Amino acid sequence: MDNREILTRFKSGALDRQQVLAMLTGGAVAVTAAEAPAAENPVHPPPAEGFAVVAVDCAFPGAAAGTAGFWEAALRAAPAEPGDTGADAFDPGADAFDPAPLRIGPDEADALHPAERLLLHRVWHALEGAGYAGARLDALTGPDGEHRAVGVFTAAARPHTAALLSRVLDLSGPGHNVDTGPSSYLTAVHQALGALRTGECAAALVAGGDGGTAVLLLKPLAAARADGDRVHAVLTASAAGHPGRGTSADLRERLRRRASATAPVLDEEGAGAAALVRAVLQLRHGVLLPGPGRARPEPWPTGPRTALAGVYEDDAPYAVVALREPPPAPPGPGEEDGPHLVLLSAPTPRHLAATAGRLADWLTSCAPAPGPGAVARELRLGRAVHDCRLAVVVHDTAELAGALAAFAHGDAASAPGPVRDADLRAAADEPLLADGLPETRDYLAALWRGRRFEQLARLWLAGADVPAGDRTGPPGPVLELPTSALLPEDGPEARRDG
Repeated sequence: MDNREILTRFKSGALDRQQVLAMLTGGAVAVTAAEAPAAENPVHPPPAEGFAVVAVDCAFPGAAAGTAGFWEAALRAAPAEPGDTGADAFDPGADAFDPAPLRIGPDEADALHPAERLLLHRVWHALEGAGYAGARLDALTGPDGEHRAVGVFTAAARPHTAALLSRVLDLSGPGHNVDTGPSSYLTAVHQALGALRTGECAAALVAGGDGGTAVLLLKPLAAARADGDRVHAVLTASAAGHPGRGTSADLRERLRRRASATAPVLDEEGAGAAALVRAVLQLRHGVLLPGPGRARPEPWPTGPRTALAGVYEDDAPYAVVALREPPPAPPGPGEEDGPHLVLLSAPTPRHLAATAGRLADWLTSCAPAPGPGAVARELRLGRAVHDCRLAVVVHDTAELAGALAAFAHGDAASAPGPVRDADLRAAADEPLLADGLPETRDYLAALWRGRRFEQLARLWLAGADVPAGDRTGPPGPVLELPTSALLPEDGPEARRDG
C-alpha cells in the first residue's frame, strides 16, 4: 500500500494508529480483520465492549418531546409503517425557543430555521440531562489534547447544521452532515462509530432525523463506565451500503450479518431515528413495545437482550445498527458527611430563580431523594457556568430544597441556610482570577480538598470558574437531575430580562 491508501484506511477505521505508524515508517504490521474478505468480516470491526449510549433525547409526531413522552406514546400504539411520520405533520416551531442557555444572541436566534431551533433544544436537553454541559464536557479530550473533542454527525438536516452545533456548543471534533435518504440517521451513527474507533473524538453526538428529531451521545463503553455515565444501551456494530446493480435482498442480509453475530430478539425497521430510539428504550426498560405480532407491551423474554435497527428502502442506501442491553450500573459512593457547598448558575436572574425552583420541587417529590453531596457534585461537573450565580452551604437534602425554594420565591432571607447570589453580566473582567492558568486550577483544587467553602463561594460569586478546580475523589456516577429551566422568548420584554 502507498501512503495515500494507508491514510485512507486509517480514516475509514480499518487501521489503528499503531498500525499506521508502523506502515508509514516501514515497520511490520499484522493483517487486520478488515483486510479479510468482506463477506465474512465487518467493514469496521467493533471493539469487544462496544459503544455506550450515554444520552438520548427525541421529539416525534404524536408524542410529547423527550424520551418519557415518546415511551408513553409508544406503549399505547403500534409503530407507524416504514416511512410514515404520523397522521399529523410535526411542527418544529411548537417547541418555543430560548436562546439564553446556548449563549445565542437575538439576531442569530431570529435567523435560525425552526428545525434548527428544535434540534438545538433537544441537543441541549440531552447533554445537560446526561451531565455533559460543563466540566465533564470540557474533560473530553481528543488525540491532540484539545478539550470538548466531540464529533457532530447530523442526519437529514440543513447543510450547515453540524457546523452550527459545533460552534454553538464549542465542540472541537469532526462534523458531518449525512443525507442518504431514509437511512440518513443510521448512516450518521455508522460514521460516528467509525470516528470513535479511529480516535478522532472522545465522544460523538448524532442528531437529526426524518419526520422528527433524535439525539444520541456515544462514547466507548470502557470510557463511559470509568466516568460513571449512565448507559442506556450498547451499540455493538453497524454497517451501511448500497446494492449497486445487485439485489436489495442480498445487501440486506449481508449488512445484517456484518452488524450482528447472533439472531436479535428485537428487530426494529422503519424510519431510522425512530427505530433506533425505540430499540434503545426497549433495551433500557426491558419491555417489548407493541408492534408486528404484539398487540400490547410484553416483558422481555429471558436471556440476553439484543436488537437490530435497520432501514432497507428500495433505490437508496441501507444501514443497520446492532445493540444490546446496558451493563448493570455500578453502586454509587456513599454520601459524604456535610456540610456541602452547592453552586448553581444560569444566564439571567429569571433563569436562575426558575431553575432553583425546578430543582427544589424535584428534591421534594423525589423518593428516595439523593443526598446533598451528590447533587452538589453533579451541579459542579454536569452544568455549564453562567453569569448569574447562587451559592449555599447545606447539611441535608431538606435544607437544600428549602433554600432553593425560598430563593425561587424571592425570599432568600427566610431560607434555612444563607443563600448568596450575584449577577455578573455587567461586571468587568477580574484579571487576578486568571481562570485559564494552571496555578489557578491548583489553588482551587486545594480549596476543594480543604473544604474551604467560604473562600470558594466568594470566588464563585466574584466570577471564578470554581467547578473547574474540583478534582476531589473519583468522578462518581452521573446523577440525572432535572434540566435547567427554559424560558422561551415571548417578545421584546423577555429580551430585556434583567
